[in-house]
Amino acid sequence: MALIYLPKTRLLLSCALFFFGQAKAAEESKTFINFAVQYYPPFIIEHAQEQGVLIDIFELFSAQYHYQPHYLVYPEKRSSIAIERGNVDVRMESEHWYRGTMQMCWSEPIYTVEDVFVTHKESGKFDINGLNERLFLGRFGYTYPQLELSFDNNLLQRKDYYSEFDILSVLAGGSDKGLAFSIVGEPTLRWLQLKYPVFKSTISVHGVSDVAPLQLQFGRTQRAKKLCDDFNHFYTDFKKTEQFKQILLKYGL
Repeated sequence: MALIYLPKTRLLLSCALFFFGQAKAAEESKTFINFAVQYYPPFIIEHAQEQGVLIDIFELFSAQYHYQPHYLVYPEKRSSIAIERGNVDVRMESEHWYRGTMQMCWSEPIYTVEDVFVTHKESGKFDINGLNERLFLGRFGYTYPQLELSFDNNLLQRKDYYSEFDILSVLAGGSDKGLAFSIVGEPTLRWLQLKYPVFKSTISVHGVSDVAPLQLQFGRTQRAKKLCDDFNHFYTDFKKTEQFKQILLKYGL
């Protein structure tokens, strides 16, 4: 039998093309999904090396189940509309906060969030029964169950901002700091206070407003429903692991 001799360069090129073809085939076998992102530290973080609790978990899940996520930044209201229309497959939400009417698939609770009342430390006595005399600072598109009736009846003035950082900045030194108050997730407040010590020295907490499980909300398409089933199957076991505990510790939870 004759031996076929391949020059070294041709052999290396052939190997490279083979592995490139294998990698391309593996990439093409993945299901591409759209994840609508709203920044909510430490669960989803903007402009940081750490991506956040939800993204860290979702990346591990995607690698195991051969999904390829695309992270698309959406304002809160737009993301809610987009998932109902089937334009995105998954977003961060809680069944407790969701005000839509469509039946959706939900992940198991990933973390229980306590929302707390916050004011400037010099804003005076804070009376939960006298909130209508104050000014509420909220996030665009967010719902606040305890206050929605006051908003609907125009009993409480509301100003909206794009992030908790913006809200806390106004509370810390803005012209409205005397009357203004807000409701912020306690993990988010703690995260921002570690990053910006001025929020720790100027912001007071006045008890818990609401408690809700943070979840992933999946859309109504067949692809999104399968994604939901796969994620819940993955997360049932993953939440018991040391790796999950390390992710929470990484973000101070």
